[in-house]
Amino acid sequence: MKKHDPIHANHRVQRDYPAKAKFCPLCGAAMESRLLMPENAARKVCTRCGFVLFPGPKLVAGCFVIDTERVLLIRRGIEPAVGKWTFPGGYVDFGENAADAALRETHEEVGMRVALGPLLGVFNDAAITVVVYLATPGKEPPSLTVEATEVRYFGPSDIPWHDLAFPTTTDAVTAWVALVRGSNTSS
Repeated sequence: MKKHDPIHANHRVQRDYPAKAKFCPLCGAAMESRLLMPENAARKVCTRCGFVLFPGPKLVAGCFVIDTERVLLIRRGIEPAVGKWTFPGGYVDFGENAADAALRETHEEVGMRVALGPLLGVFNDAAITVVVYLATPGKEPPSLTVEATEVRYFGPSDIPWHDLAFPTTTDAVTAWVALVRGSNTSS
C-alpha cells in the first residue's frame, strides 16, 4: 500500500480502542495502567505528559426510513457483520450532532435524502451507543453502495430476525415493531 492510497476502516480493530491503546495520543509516549483518584479506577495514563485516557462508548446514529409501515433495511457490504441486515447508520464525527450524522450516513449508504422524524430510541452494547431516528423517504429511491449490497423495505411480520447484524439492530427493530403494533391497536 502506498502512503497516500485511500483505505477502508477496519471496524474490528476500531473496537479495540481504547482498551488496547499503547501510546499517548498527545505526545506519543508509552501509556500504563494507573489507579486514578478520586474515582479509584484503573485508567491508561501517559508516562511522559500525564494525559489520562477516559474511555467512552463510540456514538453511532442512523435512520429507520419508514414507508407505509415498512422499514428500510440494508444488507451490509462491509465488516463487521457483512451480509447481515441493519438500518442505514454509522459513526458520528467529532463535532457533529447525532441527527446530522443520521442524515449524512443515510445519504452515504443508500443515496437518499430523508426527512428526519422523532427519535425512536437510544440502544447500547458494550462499546457502542446507537441513536436511531424515524425518517420519511425523500424523492430518491434507495440505491446500492459498497456499504449496502441490498436494500429492501420490511413490514413488522417480514423482519429477518435471524439475520440482523447487531444486538443494537435487534433492539431498535424490536422497538419499532412495538411502536407500529401499538399504533395499530390504538386506532
